[in-house]
Amino acid sequence: MSMPWTAPGSTAGEEPSTAPDGERSGPPPYGAPDGGRPPGGPRRELAQSMPLFPLRPLGLGEVLGAAVRIYRLRPRSVLGVAAAVYGVAFVVLTFVTGASMVPMIGDMQSMMTDPATAETGGALTSVRDAALMILSSAVTMIITMVATSLVTVALTRVALGEAVGRPVSTAQMWASMRRRGLPAVAVGLLIGVLSLVVFLALSGLGMLPLILLQEASWLTVLPLVIGVLLGALAVLWIWARTVLAVPSLVLEDVGVLGAIRRSVALTRGGRLWRVFGTALLLYLLYMFAVQVIAGVFGTVAVIAYLAILLASSFEAIVLGMIVLTILSMAGSYAATFLLAPFLSAGVVAIYADARMRHEAWDVELLRRAREAWDADGLR
Repeated sequence: MSMPWTAPGSTAGEEPSTAPDGERSGPPPYGAPDGGRPPGGPRRELAQSMPLFPLRPLGLGEVLGAAVRIYRLRPRSVLGVAAAVYGVAFVVLTFVTGASMVPMIGDMQSMMTDPATAETGGALTSVRDAALMILSSAVTMIITMVATSLVTVALTRVALGEAVGRPVSTAQMWASMRRRGLPAVAVGLLIGVLSLVVFLALSGLGMLPLILLQEASWLTVLPLVIGVLLGALAVLWIWARTVLAVPSLVLEDVGVLGAIRRSVALTRGGRLWRVFGTALLLYLLYMFAVQVIAGVFGTVAVIAYLAILLASSFEAIVLGMIVLTILSMAGSYAATFLLAPFLSAGVVAIYADARMRHEAWDVELLRRAREAWDADGLR
């Protein structure tokens, strides 16, 4: 004879008794004041939607999960802010890139029409093109750094708010960008200048034998290779020690130098390798996805460029280069703003993991989350 199905934890075949006034006389419901469990948290924790990341030390999968989950929790806010900031940045970058390519396009067109004229000013043209390329690269780096710092500031606040159950509104995101944007840009520039100085110093030391001996041999080339390699490793080490500087700046309200010091403190000793490995994997995934999206646009741009050249018998070079530049920049823009939330949320999760693992920050975050849950229960 089969027994009726019962819920786990209940007694088989036992019907709940009812008191004379119609109320259930069995054990009090889960979460009731006399039910043997706290009246507040556990029931609300079950009802609470999944946060950005658990409020405890995180594993690698949970960090990557936070980087992806931000799209489900706040898609419009994070993509809207990223699209607006990077939109302005890439419009400026498109004009800068186009302006730097105008002389080169003119030279290409004149060379195709009159090769003899183009050969006369070859050296001067090469110097001018190199100077324009360096200037364009410097402007591009500065504009990209400013945009990245502003977006990271806004998305850092959003990510922590979603982790503790205190969503940050769009107005609060813009307020954070206005308040902490310039310090975040200063942090990025300071780290960039430090990395550049270290790289040039080590590379310069490796180049000394070549400069002194004025001869290319293994005695001069090998030190140069070693110097460049050491410079690249030093830049990577500086990045690993300062990758948590912007979250520290936003979430701890410290200054520019204080944010860098906090990042160095959170990555000292054996802590460095966990932060470095997780952040490196996060950035590699980010760069791979950016290249995939930008590559699709780049392929379309090349096809459009070749189609214009073939249709015009290779006369519409200027139009082809304009279309190529616009489509390529559009691809870079789409890839950057679509994946900016992934990178920012992942970095915030790494920062939170470092503090929860070594500074018991999860106790503070749980207190904030409890307050947010209690406030939701009162509303």
